[in-house]
Amino acid sequence: MKFGFYSCMSGVPWGGSEALWCKTARLLRKEGHDVTVNYKWWPYKPKQLQELEKKGSDIWYRNEPKSFIQARKESLKNLFSGTKQKKLSWLEATRPDAVMVTLGYHPDQVPVADECIKLGIPYAVNIQCASDFFFIHSDRLDDYRRWYKNAAKVLFVSQENADKLQNNIAMRLTNWEIIANPFNVDYEANPEWPSAEEVHKIACVGRFHFQSKGQDLIVDVMKQDKWKNRNIEITFYGHDQGNKRQLEDLIKIHGLENKLKFGGFVDRVEDIWTENHALLLPSRYEGAPLVVIEAMICNRMCISTDIGRNRELMDDGESGFVAEGATVGLIDKVLEKAWQKRESWREMGELAGQHIRERYPADPILEFANQITGLAGLDPIQTEESPAMVSRNGIANRNFKPAVGTAG
Repeated sequence: MKFGFYSCMSGVPWGGSEALWCKTARLLRKEGHDVTVNYKWWPYKPKQLQELEKKGSDIWYRNEPKSFIQARKESLKNLFSGTKQKKLSWLEATRPDAVMVTLGYHPDQVPVADECIKLGIPYAVNIQCASDFFFIHSDRLDDYRRWYKNAAKVLFVSQENADKLQNNIAMRLTNWEIIANPFNVDYEANPEWPSAEEVHKIACVGRFHFQSKGQDLIVDVMKQDKWKNRNIEITFYGHDQGNKRQLEDLIKIHGLENKLKFGGFVDRVEDIWTENHALLLPSRYEGAPLVVIEAMICNRMCISTDIGRNRELMDDGESGFVAEGATVGLIDKVLEKAWQKRESWREMGELAGQHIRERYPADPILEFANQITGLAGLDPIQTEESPAMVSRNGIANRNFKPAVGTAG
């Protein structure tokens, strides 16, 4: 069978939202299916797309600029033929049996859904992140409602995101489910506990983007005298997405260079947790932050805001700490709660590792692949090549049950 993947990615050549569908496409190719991908053209091809092409996938680049010679040839051809030749669309030319559409952020538009409806091709929409920072204008509501209502499935990465999207379009969906994203650590990861326990070391992992990740809130909390006088360090890890310079300057302004540090970008996630006792993530919005999932798999407790999937994965005060919102006061409050239980961070991390293996699937790729093959009526894929499906206590990780939309 043939399966189509349509990525709405447009802001940057590649992002975290692309990992799930791309790895799923590879699995489907291994299973003997054909794969066709529709992706925005960039001056250079992301290496992940190049790899898919090498494996035999068909990549269509939308909005690819034409050279002058190419445009001139088409113009002359139409002139001499007397009729303008209709260029087949991606779906008309490839005719996949089912299509998976991926949105990096909920305002992304899904016009490809209209063509799927027209051609009778079943499709699903995967939303990787939704927030209440952007509201869809009423003039576009009918479009969004049509795209989601007619989807065979609408797949979210958290219950919270499902609620936000439905509030945004003011419509109850009955065709939604929760899915999981692939993580970047071994499922049995167990990095050694940091030896320097006299200083409590916390990692803040994520791109430098204040609007979503909220690193600026950490500076405003840590500039207080009580935190300056405590044996605590916070190290920032990640790529710059526009706000690293502001963060560096804020740290200097408040004289926090000995408290707030930079660890660069680390290729091997486990290496972060050999140096740090806990994660701090003061995000203003998320889909389902992988850094929380990866930290918990590595047996580290997390201090996070109540966004995305965080509250679903950890128990506040037991396997982590959850702030009610992304404000300086609430982050200070939850960090204080964590500090008062600092002698229990290791035990809380062990419990976090147990909880994540009970509440998060070991093989998100296989589960997502079965979502798209299910659109075409195929039986679930069974493979021995997927990541370990058994937790460290020997119990198969199949007790994970996704939330499903119901009429209300």
